[in-house]
Amino acid sequence: MAYGYGAYPRAQRLGLIFLLFALLLICLVAVRIGGSERTPSDVLMAEVGSLRTAILAEERRNFRPPPKEFTFDPNTVTAAGLQLLGLSSKQAAGWLKFRGARTNAFRRAEDIGKLYVLSEDDKARLIPLARVSVSAWNNKARRQVQSFAFDPNTVSAQDLGRLGLSVKQAAAFINYRSRAKYGRAFRKPEDIRRLKTMSDEQKNHLIALATIPPEEEKVKPPAQRFAFDPNTISMDSFQLLGFPEWQAKSLMRYRGDRAITFRRPTDLRRVGALDSSLLEDVLELVRIAPSTSTAPAASPETYSYQPKLPPPPPASFDINASDTTAWRSLPGVGAYRAKRIVRFRDALGGFSSIKQLSETRGLPDSTFQAIKQYLAPGKIYRPLAINRARYEELKNHPYISRNLANSIVKNREKFGRFNGPEDLSRLRLINDKNKPQILPYLSFE
Repeated sequence: MAYGYGAYPRAQRLGLIFLLFALLLICLVAVRIGGSERTPSDVLMAEVGSLRTAILAEERRNFRPPPKEFTFDPNTVTAAGLQLLGLSSKQAAGWLKFRGARTNAFRRAEDIGKLYVLSEDDKARLIPLARVSVSAWNNKARRQVQSFAFDPNTVSAQDLGRLGLSVKQAAAFINYRSRAKYGRAFRKPEDIRRLKTMSDEQKNHLIALATIPPEEEKVKPPAQRFAFDPNTISMDSFQLLGFPEWQAKSLMRYRGDRAITFRRPTDLRRVGALDSSLLEDVLELVRIAPSTSTAPAASPETYSYQPKLPPPPPASFDINASDTTAWRSLPGVGAYRAKRIVRFRDALGGFSSIKQLSETRGLPDSTFQAIKQYLAPGKIYRPLAINRARYEELKNHPYISRNLANSIVKNREKFGRFNGPEDLSRLRLINDKNKPQILPYLSFE
């Protein structure tokens, strides 16, 4: 289908006419000023001829042969075939660029609509003619799919590949299985549907072949009976008393790093994870320090109770200079709470105010109100040099998030040093809410 003059849009035709009159006017002015021997009609004819030559050249460039209709595979059609289908050389080049080296760039005929170089008319004309064939590699993969019984809890990645899974899908299968916290990841074949990396067809294929043998019951050793100290007994010794592993772990977590957690045998009832019936059977075996535990694998210790120091005078206790021993002199603060306070203070680099102490994790408000009268503010002993601190140092501060630490480093590299608190306005993540909290810890030197 050749395109003549009438194939140009109306705006282009008007533009050509305007250009023609502009050339005529220029020629008339040139003849009048230069006094050329050529008449205006000669000049006009020359300009019209050159314009006609340009139009014909443009038509030759945009010439399209009459389109033919034949079925084609969009994944294998050549540039010559696309031009036979009525596309220009530019459109054919855009088609091949989109396809690249892929053999499955077009999975269905409607994917031709993704090509922006085609007009809507071209898409509507070509989509019915397209026939997408299954690629050779897909046929090969399909021929390799095998069917055999397997245990999803022990199957290897190689066998999963034989069952039709890709390398990526097999890796996801093994990874999901390895993250099982309690025993088996797959207790019945239908559990395979939890995997999101496979199609429904693949899941149905695997579920039909999955065979999960019954789980062998673990032989539980008979419970032993021996005297023990719940403040020092080890986890394996506690299991010898008949408690499951997860209950023994719960006891260890409840006990924490405190030297004395249980002062009476009945205090064990506060551990909600322990089997109550089993616990009542062993309460008579509890021996609290200073007696020595006789439990196997337990490390015996003899505790000597130290008297608690008298509290300091009011408003004399430096919150930034006192160690854990000094903190224990305050009412309601034992070794465990003293460690938490000092740990939180060291992470901050010092408390900026007395009220800040109440943010310590595990410190009840009633205890804070009881010790507040003894406290005195201290000096921050480890400020953050905002112009020199590295990302790791900034993000470890309790009040500075990872995003804010990264923003400080990037802003410093791009715009230079921070000369004062007013330069913090360059950071979008510092606002009126968190600025008073962070500012006392920043040094602008």
